[in-house]
Amino acid sequence: MKKHIMFVSLPLLGHANQMIALAQELVCRGYQVSFVIAEEAREWLANTNAHFIPWEPRLQRTDEGIDDNKEDIWQKSSQEPSIWRGEKIMLNGLIDSYVSMYKTLKPIFQQYSPDLLVIDRGVIPAMDLAQQMNLPYIIQTRFLGNFVPASSKYPRFGTSYSVHMNLWQRCLNFFRPYWLLLHFLPTMRKLNQVRSQCSDQKKLNDPFSQHPMIVGTAFGIEIPRPLPPFVHLVGPIFPKTIKPLSASLSKWLEEGEESEGVVYIAFGTLATLETWQAKALAEGLTDNRFRVLWSLPKIQQHTLPTLPSSFRIEDFVPQQAVLSHPAVRAFVSHCSPNGINEGLYWGKPILGLPFFGDQHYFAARVVDLGAALKLDKQHFDSGEVRRKINELLSNTSYTEAANRMSVLMKSTGGLDKAADIVETTLVEGIGYEVPSSVG
Repeated sequence: MKKHIMFVSLPLLGHANQMIALAQELVCRGYQVSFVIAEEAREWLANTNAHFIPWEPRLQRTDEGIDDNKEDIWQKSSQEPSIWRGEKIMLNGLIDSYVSMYKTLKPIFQQYSPDLLVIDRGVIPAMDLAQQMNLPYIIQTRFLGNFVPASSKYPRFGTSYSVHMNLWQRCLNFFRPYWLLLHFLPTMRKLNQVRSQCSDQKKLNDPFSQHPMIVGTAFGIEIPRPLPPFVHLVGPIFPKTIKPLSASLSKWLEEGEESEGVVYIAFGTLATLETWQAKALAEGLTDNRFRVLWSLPKIQQHTLPTLPSSFRIEDFVPQQAVLSHPAVRAFVSHCSPNGINEGLYWGKPILGLPFFGDQHYFAARVVDLGAALKLDKQHFDSGEVRRKINELLSNTSYTEAANRMSVLMKSTGGLDKAADIVETTLVEGIGYEVPSSVG
């Protein structure tokens, strides 16, 4: 009988898309594959032949006033000036959904009892439940973060510092973990109390410790560091066939003058623009030397000013098909791990506008690579946007740096390497790479 691999992900496309590609590949290799995710994400699994299992946890009221509307979490995080306060908002969102996640996953795990779980790094309740039920699991993440910390001489994960830190930044960078520990200690205690309650006070191990981890990015974007044998940096995990452009969009990309290019803007589905930010971007990118394709969810399109005919607005586009198109010359991005993976994979220089969480850190990394410039979400105007996009388009060093990363990323193994790791884990068990001296 075919072994059963179950994927569990938050219903966030940025979290799920690498896992969806991996699930499809494992179906092609002959495994029984199921995917546990919310009903709203069902269409993402179309054509994968993975078995869809609906999962509908609900958020509850929080101490900070975040209600059952998940958009509220991302709106607050997007415009929060402090990086660590934005992270705290998101962590509280996890805490307030933990019990519902745990209780709604439990009957699913009991019914299907998979041979192996592949769990999105954001679904800690699934990892805790797997431990309780003795189900083996692999963690899938798009970045190393603090799972394997880099040397303190480099910028800490969660900062927005360049590798060329000044003395003051070096001091702040060194002491940051200790300061954050004090600040987040009450929140982490609250999380661990909820975890303990759901497990009936049974001992729970660190859900990330000594478990195989598939990391869908590459050094270059990540600061180099030694990795334990169970952490696999495989490169970007992309589907073998990318979704095609619509006929209308394909025609639009092709119909410009040969001297024209296209600037592509996308900030994912979670980052929330304010009206002044949309206006500054639109005015700064109005230029007769290029056209603009802007992918923006319908719910946010009310923030846009009146736009010239050189702009095309879509609520969703197949991003890899857009970025791979030769007409696209630059990418204005929030610098999520997925965004920079896809942009650099296709050799596009980036103008970063990070909003929350890991985006600030990764915007700094692509600037360090020489493949990007960035904006401060709190303080930018149309003039800065215009100057920086002109610099990206006129100075070939940015495209050359992006192309160097493209070559590196295309040699990492990506999807095939990730699928090989899952297959090996099915045969050998999750402990095969953990040193015997580790308890």
